[in-house]
Amino acid sequence: MKTNVTTAILILAAAAMTACSNTDMYDEAYVENNQKASYSDNFAKKFPNVNLNQNWDYSHKGKTYSMGENTDKARTRGSEGSWSKGSWYEVDNNTVAWMQNRLIEGSDHRSLGNPFYMTVPGNDFTIVPIYQGVASAVWNLHVVVDGVDYLVWGKSEDLQIKDKTNQEWHNVYDVRTYEWGGEGTNWESMFNTDGSDRWTAPQSEGGERNQVTAIRAIPRVFSGFPVGAEMYFYLDIRKGDEGRCNAGDHQSSLNGMMLALQDVPRPANIPADYEAMIIGCEDANLSLSDWDMNDVVFLVYGKTVPKPIKIERGDEVYESQTVRYMIEDLGATDDFDFNDIVIDMVEYTPKTPVYTNGVLTDWERGEKRQKAIIRHLGGTLPFVLTIGNTVFPEMGGQTTFQSSPNLEVDVTGWDINRHNLSVQVRQQASSTVYNHVRFPKAGEAPMIIAVDPDQGWMPERQSVPESWFLPAE
Repeated sequence: MKTNVTTAILILAAAAMTACSNTDMYDEAYVENNQKASYSDNFAKKFPNVNLNQNWDYSHKGKTYSMGENTDKARTRGSEGSWSKGSWYEVDNNTVAWMQNRLIEGSDHRSLGNPFYMTVPGNDFTIVPIYQGVASAVWNLHVVVDGVDYLVWGKSEDLQIKDKTNQEWHNVYDVRTYEWGGEGTNWESMFNTDGSDRWTAPQSEGGERNQVTAIRAIPRVFSGFPVGAEMYFYLDIRKGDEGRCNAGDHQSSLNGMMLALQDVPRPANIPADYEAMIIGCEDANLSLSDWDMNDVVFLVYGKTVPKPIKIERGDEVYESQTVRYMIEDLGATDDFDFNDIVIDMVEYTPKTPVYTNGVLTDWERGEKRQKAIIRHLGGTLPFVLTIGNTVFPEMGGQTTFQSSPNLEVDVTGWDINRHNLSVQVRQQASSTVYNHVRFPKAGEAPMIIAVDPDQGWMPERQSVPESWFLPAE
């Protein structure tokens, strides 16, 4: 009998504990679900034109390249230097003719060079675009000096041609739109200065071949950079071209997408004691690429020019893909600044070139690695972050708040397409209540979005624009 009483007491105690536990779990789930429902309702009111049945991944997952494992070097010595715009430089037509004979339109010119980087000379130097070939992609030209990235030129920017008919200068992007019948807006230049322009006017306009007699551009003058620092150029593809190139990719001198032609005759319109070099760039690396290396060509000149250094077998180039995650922590259900937690996820692989008879034929790939970089903490609530197989210790909150921590952590198991990351956020109302934030499925209001790594975050309590969530025009 005593045993039965004891047993009954234990059963009642267990039942009481279970009831208490179920109530706590119910309360936590109730609070979280209420907050998420309120957030979804406010999101629909704030962004009435946004279709919830979409993929919340806006990243292009473009491939970029660097000289080392550190894909995000802080501004150190490179910050000493700068570039500035010069005055209009009229390109020597003999230089253009020489370039056209070397980089024939539509011919594969990869055998003319190898992947390379450069070193900064002990003097100022200048670059100036001299040719922009036939291509539908849109890109920006960047230079990286001592690990610091500089945007120096956009497609068709500060670039003009002179029409033979009226001897007037025209912006390149105006040529097709306004001067040659308005056919398309691909900003194609057809820079021939010898009368052999391939573009022919419509028959309604007489069908005469339009000739370009001169080219001019505003040069970029580089000064103050540390002598001997490593540098390289790349094209950042902003708008891709199906079968030719993908938006987000970097077509770099490090990866065999550029040529350094050092035997160029010295142009007549630079000082007699200056050196000159021509760099030809290819914007396409997919199946339809012609590899003619003339999608943009620029002249480099100065007392001495940056010295190209071939990337030899055994030298490592790092190929990276980066996705930026912008996260709302549900501290408020009417806040859509997406800056409470901003994380860059980077997947990078070392590559070394393989040469056959001196020509690049392949790349040997090393072990793939991943890292997370916490870029910004705009929220004040403590959170636990899980990425792939890696669980971070709880961080954040008023006592550890940093607006730009740049904390780097090696991780494993992240999937660039599945977006397998989540955040548990401890709420102010109860230290035991966590909101569970995951990458949204179609039909859900997003609390995490994936964007390209150059997408900046918003100021506190300033909502992201609705255009972020609308289809690209």
